Amino acid sequence: MVFFPPAKINIGLHILRKRDDGYHDLELSFLEVPFLHDVLEISQTETDEFLCEGIPVAGKDEDNLVCKAMQALSGAKGKERPACRLHLLKNIPIGSGLGGGSSDAAYALKAVNLFGHLGMTDNELAAVAARLGSDCAFFLQGQACIGHGRGELLEPWPPCHRKRFHLVIAVPDVSISTADAYRTCQPADGRPALPTLLKEDISLWKKLIENDFEKSLFPRFPILRQIKDKFYDAGAVYASLSGSGSAIFGLFEEAPDHRALKKLPEKCFIREGNIAIP
Repeated sequence: MVFFPPAKINIGLHILRKRDDGYHDLELSFLEVPFLHDVLEISQTETDEFLCEGIPVAGKDEDNLVCKAMQALSGAKGKERPACRLHLLKNIPIGSGLGGGSSDAAYALKAVNLFGHLGMTDNELAAVAARLGSDCAFFLQGQACIGHGRGELLEPWPPCHRKRFHLVIAVPDVSISTADAYRTCQPADGRPALPTLLKEDISLWKKLIENDFEKSLFPRFPILRQIKDKFYDAGAVYASLSGSGSAIFGLFEEAPDHRALKKLPEKCFIREGNIAIP
């Protein structure tokens, strides 16, 4: 069985306040990026195995979210699952804010549940996913969502635009850990709700919708601001940091001239394709 865990982007990310448990209350949107994905294969084996190829992933295998997902379903619903091999091909850049690790974990839960005939419902899998990571539960929804809490409390994105755009993603040679990004973030409450802002005409998003991590990360990593400015110079209707970085994306009415993309900083990972805005 083969699965294709997709990347995601966030159009708007509000950091509202720090909580007593050390996390932050957020308000953010999630959109899957179908043309950028990892590949996860599950197969039968005598003992659990995990293999990872493609973009190198630092750390021990047992600390990978795919392994943690596999172990989280051991004994689920009182059933012994069969041993399995999970083989991951990494294409989504690490530390980019594109949700690759969370997506891999969510799809590992799907894979093990189906492969092992565990019979877990979507809601049961989502509860496990939320314990693995704040973004994980989104990748089990199959639709665009608005996130609250740590990002694990989800509601469907109300359809209001139904329009397709050309999406360009650029990731410079910068990796930003989520923990590091939160250490320097600047919470701000009392703004119009993100779902309300998303209903505005997309031509107004540039002035209305922001990713709060830009306030602290752009001064530290000027290359991120440079990429965002290049997207607007190339005609983007909206451009933003995704998640806690370091990916910058631009939404275009039509595919931009490739000469404009050549003006992006060197060593950028660049992917482009079409995406639907609900």
